[in-house]
Amino acid sequence: MKEGYFTKKEPQIMGILNVTPDSFSDGGQFNELDKAMLHCEEMLSANVDIIDIGGQSTRPNYQEISAREEKERILPIIKAVRTKTDKPISIDTYFPEVADAALAAGANIINDIKGLDTNGMIEIAQKYPDCGVIIMHSRPRRTELSVVEDIRAFYQEKIETCQKAGIDLMRICFDPGIGFGKTQEENIAILKHPEAFRYQEYPVLYGVSRKRTIAALTNETDPSKRDFGSIAASLFAITKGVEIVRVHQVKGMRDTLNVWQTLNKN
Repeated sequence: MKEGYFTKKEPQIMGILNVTPDSFSDGGQFNELDKAMLHCEEMLSANVDIIDIGGQSTRPNYQEISAREEKERILPIIKAVRTKTDKPISIDTYFPEVADAALAAGANIINDIKGLDTNGMIEIAQKYPDCGVIIMHSRPRRTELSVVEDIRAFYQEKIETCQKAGIDLMRICFDPGIGFGKTQEENIAILKHPEAFRYQEYPVLYGVSRKRTIAALTNETDPSKRDFGSIAASLFAITKGVEIVRVHQVKGMRDTLNVWQTLNKN
């Protein structure tokens, strides 16, 4: 596949900016504009590649908020971030109306944890022909299929959906959805074998930062203290060819990646 929206020469670091009061590891830390912007500036100084802004927690047993409330949380942040940088901003949402408002306000990427399953989201991707589209697998697992078969079938379905909608396939990136409806064994398999969870040559994003999978591997119960394990897992994914890693600790990830790249040169 020729170079597309997400297929760059270097691995990309997506930094997480949760402007929520209830996210599982950083809820309430960045839900005020000044705090969010301070965190944004820290990520920019660490040379983040993509800033991922989310206004709704999707932690286990989360309480859904309305699209209106989500827009109220994220739009001021997007507008403020856009004044600071021209780097890509992704909007972490499954509400079409939120994605629409975010893209109109200056965001560049739809990061949809429901993988375009929500009615109306494909139309938003059509409306903004220059935006990137990250499609996550988060459906309930079909137990008659292996996790590899299930996720690959999902990818193929979404490719066909995008083709029918006239969406350039060079715009899309897949996310196998670590932690979303998978068993711990399945999550570990996704982490260990990214090549098995890649479909054809489409780029993939891995988001494992601070998740329960890292807790299981480190015995760390405090999500905010799982960054070392998260960075190790993300670096491993990069060494296996994963194009984008989504992390909370951008500087730690950047430093780790820089050291690894330098030492890995011939």
